[in-house]
Amino acid sequence: MMSEQQRKECLVVLFVVGALALTYPLLSLVDWLLLPLGIPLLYLYIFVVWLVIIALMARLVEGSESRTNGRAEP
Repeated sequence: MMSEQQRKECLVVLFVVGALALTYPLLSLVDWLLLPLGIPLLYLYIFVVWLVIIALMARLVEGSESRTNGRAEP
């Protein structure tokens, strides 16, 4: 189990890594005219990175909500 502080740190790290993954230098690496499944590689990269960021963020946040919902409120 992760503590609340560790969960917050993971969210910050995920934000920074996600922001770096969607900046120009990395986007220029995948800006080829390659069409896997008929989709330009740049678009595929952007949507896969975006989907992974959302999935990891949901997993981190959902874990903290399920832990706090089990506690009794004073």
